[in-house]
Amino acid sequence: MKILLLGANGYLGARLFFDLKKRFDVIGTYNKNQFFRDFIQLDITDKEQVERIFKQYSPDIIIHPANHASPRPAAEDPQGYERLNLLSTSYVREAADTIGAKVIFISSFAALNPDNIYGELKAKSEEDIKQTKAGYLILRPSLILGYSPNVQNDKPFNRILRCLDNKTVGEFDTSWQFQPTYIGHISEVIGTIIDKNVFNKVVHVFCPSIQTQYSTAKDILEPFKVDVKPVDKKMAMPIQERNESELVDLGLSTCSYEEMVSKIHEEIKNREKFQL
Repeated sequence: MKILLLGANGYLGARLFFDLKKRFDVIGTYNKNQFFRDFIQLDITDKEQVERIFKQYSPDIIIHPANHASPRPAAEDPQGYERLNLLSTSYVREAADTIGAKVIFISSFAALNPDNIYGELKAKSEEDIKQTKAGYLILRPSLILGYSPNVQNDKPFNRILRCLDNKTVGEFDTSWQFQPTYIGHISEVIGTIIDKNVFNKVVHVFCPSIQTQYSTAKDILEPFKVDVKPVDKKMAMPIQERNESELVDLGLSTCSYEEMVSKIHEEIKNREKFQL
């Protein structure tokens, strides 16, 4: 089973590469930062490059997590934002069709009831991915937490980690309520999906406990004696709550909030093993 993992240099992509390469033949791509010497360069907003790389490596499955992870960059470059978060998805799907590959698309809970450009483009991308001829899987995580080989970019977990490493007191929002997603759970679900050949599904990956950025940061940092401060950013976002029956019915693993926090504590203590 050959997998082409797009954006393997990103926060989520790097962890997926680390986990999945233990079981599968995984080829990782990067655009600007080559964290691992064997990654291949690919700009997924370049249709000709996408077609060429897909034909050259001929993977069985494409995993596509390579989008902007929030609506913020859209304000600075709306056209570039749309190229990466929408047009690139169509390039991936079309190129996958030419080689008969399945596509696993990492979407978001934001696609459920989109109220900003990020959610809107995720929802549109999902509709495109559903046209994949060989089969598709759409995974919808919420806010993703857990250790990744990429600790450099400004993801929520990396901000928590910097509080620990710099011994600083961070401020974390109390207003947005969500069901967090453990990064390792995404890898587990993908591995099981491939083993069971469960495709043409939309699957939500999450811990069934309502939390905030403040509560997750507090629970992660508390054993390390690092304080955090609550701040109300007045993020008027609706709670998008799911239950685990979907995962259970498909024979996929579940992950409680307590399990996630415990695993993250162990990852932080043993972070040296996450080198690519």
